[in-house]
Amino acid sequence: MERLLMNFFKSLLPKSLTSRILAMLSILILTFLTSGLGLFYKNQLLQHIEEIQDTANMLIEVAAQAVEESVVIGDYDTIKRTLEKTLARSPFKSAVFIDLSGGVIRLQAASAPVGRGPAWIESEVAARLFDVNRPITVGGKDYGVMRLSFNAERIATELYSLVIQATLFAVFFLLISLILMGFMIKRSLAHLGKLHSYEAEIASGAVAAEAMLVADAPMEIQEAIKAVNRTAASMRNHFGLRIDSLMNTLVQHKNALDEVSIVCEVSASGRITYVNERFVKSSQHSRAELLELKIDEVWTGMSSASEPWRWVPENEVWNGEVRLSGRTGKDAWHRRTIIPILDDMGGVEKYICIDIDITVRKEFEVAILDNSRRQNLIALFGQQALTEENVSALGELAALTAAQGLTLSKAALLVVDRVSHGVILNAEVGLNHVEVRSGYHNDFLNGTASSTGCVINSDTPDNRYTLLPGETVEACGIRSGLEIEISCREVFKGVLGVYASTDYSFTREDVSYLQTLANLLAAALERYDAKKKLIYLAENDSLTHLPNRWFLSNYLREIISRKTSVPDAVSVIFIDLDRFKAVNDTLGHSVGDQLLIQAGRRLKDCIDENSVVARLGGDEFSIVVTHHVYSESLIKALANHVVEALGKPFNLGGQDVFVSASVGIANYPFDGRDTGVILKNADTAMYHAKKSGRNNYKFYNATMNESLVRRLQTETLLRGALDRDEFILHFQPKVSLTDGRISGLEALLRWNHPEQGMVSPAEFIPILEDTGLIIPVGEWVIRNVCETIKSWEENNVMQVPIAINLSVRQLQVKGLAETIKHIVEGYGINPALLGMLRS
Repeated sequence: MERLLMNFFKSLLPKSLTSRILAMLSILILTFLTSGLGLFYKNQLLQHIEEIQDTANMLIEVAAQAVEESVVIGDYDTIKRTLEKTLARSPFKSAVFIDLSGGVIRLQAASAPVGRGPAWIESEVAARLFDVNRPITVGGKDYGVMRLSFNAERIATELYSLVIQATLFAVFFLLISLILMGFMIKRSLAHLGKLHSYEAEIASGAVAAEAMLVADAPMEIQEAIKAVNRTAASMRNHFGLRIDSLMNTLVQHKNALDEVSIVCEVSASGRITYVNERFVKSSQHSRAELLELKIDEVWTGMSSASEPWRWVPENEVWNGEVRLSGRTGKDAWHRRTIIPILDDMGGVEKYICIDIDITVRKEFEVAILDNSRRQNLIALFGQQALTEENVSALGELAALTAAQGLTLSKAALLVVDRVSHGVILNAEVGLNHVEVRSGYHNDFLNGTASSTGCVINSDTPDNRYTLLPGETVEACGIRSGLEIEISCREVFKGVLGVYASTDYSFTREDVSYLQTLANLLAAALERYDAKKKLIYLAENDSLTHLPNRWFLSNYLREIISRKTSVPDAVSVIFIDLDRFKAVNDTLGHSVGDQLLIQAGRRLKDCIDENSVVARLGGDEFSIVVTHHVYSESLIKALANHVVEALGKPFNLGGQDVFVSASVGIANYPFDGRDTGVILKNADTAMYHAKKSGRNNYKFYNATMNESLVRRLQTETLLRGALDRDEFILHFQPKVSLTDGRISGLEALLRWNHPEQGMVSPAEFIPILEDTGLIIPVGEWVIRNVCETIKSWEENNVMQVPIAINLSVRQLQVKGLAETIKHIVEGYGINPALLGMLRS
């Protein structure tokens, strides 16, 4: 809003200096005149009202005297005439006389045909002049009241008439003053017109012209003209030097432009009229040839972005990038600016064409984009190399990625064959599945293709360093190629190669890209080999190289759960080597390992292609046999074969070692439909074979589980029997056959269970030995026997030796003799009374 008001006031501002000075003086005079007249009129108004008030007071007194004289004698006609005379020559509007009896004489002044003044004057008069009430009293006696009312409209009209007359007089004199001042100002400013003449002379080329001085001009204008002349002289001197400097700078700039830019001048029709030296060198034409050509005839081909570039005359500056093809066929990129030079009529006189060679920058941009594209290809291949499990598919992707990254149509992956150890074609692009003979990798390793990027040329056979045979090179039209060795832990695995049908020169970036792909492929191959090795280690026993328990469980679970081609039956054979622990402890672990290895080989010789043998751990093995038609006789024959094979002597370290085998057999689906159940039942059958004298086999049956459960329950109860004091000793006498006397006693261990009663030694003694509980129980037996001998000695009971049975497990415990000695000494008995028997 403020800006709109400013613009409005500016539009009202006069254009000439004279008009502006007159306008300013008019505003000042009007301001002072209006203020002065306002104050003057106000004072005059107040003064005039006071004069009217004084006149009215005088008239009222005169009229009052006449009324008083008439009212005494009751002459009301005279009173009326007196009031009429008073209204006729006074500013009153009405006159009223009211006597004491209520009689009224009311008179109105005649209205004069005059205009009415402004309301504000009328209100001002009415506010200052009030109605006058004059009591009529004669000799102290009241006769009535005379009331006179002022004519405010008449008074206001008279005052307004005076204001109008004074205002017209002031405006007349104001106009006269402005006319006189305008003449004087115009006369004074007329001397400034000399500066217009001076400007016209300067414009016409009179550089040395000066503004004329007039003697009767005001002093300020004369000083201004002198200042203009001084400034003009100083500027002529300064700009003379400046123009010389600018001309010198312009020449320097042109020389600098010629050094860095390719410049030519072109006529409006497109014909070259001037070229600098860099244009001559860039165009590969002579200067004379160029001056006869049009600009679009200099190069064999020109294009802007993706469209051909042509000379099109325009009136505006043109900027853009242009690709130029010269005589040698090598492209160049120029940043081109075409500037039109216009004549006085606005038409194009000529064009200046300025080019900057940006070929290097363009090549760098292309290299960046190409590198980004290659990095994306490498990233995608790297992701695939981390997850792809199919090595052949990964090889094909490597060959394709190599060809895409180097924008070539042929690529190949050649790898070392594990059987022939020669080189075979694993994957290819554009080679039409050619056959590659083995034995070329030696030539490659002696060459330089992997580091420099060789050129394969049929004219220079000595420069052929490639795994591809000569007939393949010729058949596919290959003239150059690059091959990178693929190595895993310094083991040669093959090469990744790209090939071209031209004499292509490979750059360091090309070699680096292909080397990165080869490294990723090598890492993927190494990961694949490591995974295979890990799977092998996870599924196979490291000692015998047979499948292990984990593999056997998965294998058994797979063939049982297979939905198609399910066999009628599966037999699981558990094998445990008897006396292996004795061999291992006696002859050493290395001999025990050799025994396990040879046992595994013998078991492999016992099976056919429908069976799998595995080592479960320790001296346990297992065989899984699949039947399309179950044959118990076949399983019995296989079990007998296993028992016989493992029963033959093993030559270990130059000596024959004999072991036997306990074999348990469980069949799916007869003995269970779950992998865990089948394995458990086979183990149960093997345990019963061992319990039945070893060196034989047993088929699983349901009653075996009952005895096994009984054994587990007995074992559980035995573990707390010693603490619960459930063991007792029975002493069996030894009677001499010659004289019938008792020659000694044998201590027999008995178990008195609180619920089951006396448990047979044949049931719990083997469990004590198998679980190792025989060690603490045996020590308890020795202590109790010594305590009994001591008690009998103190009570004078017969003194005969008491024999104790020691198991093999007890005899294997180190420090047994020291333990027995310590107990005997602790009780202080005769050692001859304590005998030891091996059970």
